[in-house]
Amino acid sequence: MDLVASSLAIGGYFPAATRAVEREREQLQRECKAFDRFASAVKSITVQTDSRDGVSTVLVGNATATGSNLQNVRDAYRSTVMDVDHYESEYGEELYENMMLELTENVASAVADGYQFTQPLKQAVIQQSRLAKSRRESLLDAIDAERDALERGRDRLREIDETVADDSIGSEDDSTDAVESRSDSPLSAYSLTELFEYERRLQRCLSRYEQLHRDRQHEIHSNDAYRSKTGYPFLQLYLYESLEDDFPLLAAVTERFEGLRARQEMVRRAITYR
Repeated sequence: MDLVASSLAIGGYFPAATRAVEREREQLQRECKAFDRFASAVKSITVQTDSRDGVSTVLVGNATATGSNLQNVRDAYRSTVMDVDHYESEYGEELYENMMLELTENVASAVADGYQFTQPLKQAVIQQSRLAKSRRESLLDAIDAERDALERGRDRLREIDETVADDSIGSEDDSTDAVESRSDSPLSAYSLTELFEYERRLQRCLSRYEQLHRDRQHEIHSNDAYRSKTGYPFLQLYLYESLEDDFPLLAAVTERFEGLRARQEMVRRAITYR
């Protein structure tokens, strides 16, 4: 069984996937805090009012003059949202472009090109900041669910792997010493009865790999509520785009299945030509 055990050992799929999940979680958590700080900063900025009647109004237009309070809003955005450690590597956008994507085009235009900072604009900035945070919190929930699913899949895969590694050829009544002494022997050294029993045990393990593969596919396809939040058809494509495989658990299962299927074919050939 050394051939099977060595080819099916837990590989690099899961450590890389786990690091990708944790990195994304940490970045989203930092962004949530950044939008919180930005909203608090905006809340403390004084609102300008119309000098004629004291009523606040939103003045977007094409005016080029900007009040000092609007500058304070821009400075607050740069020192919070655009100041997270990963901003340049993940986004790298100028203030207006990023603010337009996060807070809507109207709010971005009012802050970048508006005439004065008014109460309606202040409320809009705060509201959109909270929505930006809420979107990240929702995505965090999905990523936490993916992390849990990844751990469950890894545990199930490890259980099957251990069964494969422990399932040495020979009859189930053989002693441990007898099995170990023969485990490195060629298939021709075993009786036809032993080969048939071994092939059946391999098939049981293959069926368990297939079931895990189906279960994982069902998880992926049933969790499509976050497509609009990531811009990707599946959350995994968003999370694991930097990895060698976009679906690491499926790749690990497939790798093991193919390795064990090759071993089963060897046993079947040994039976056929006996």
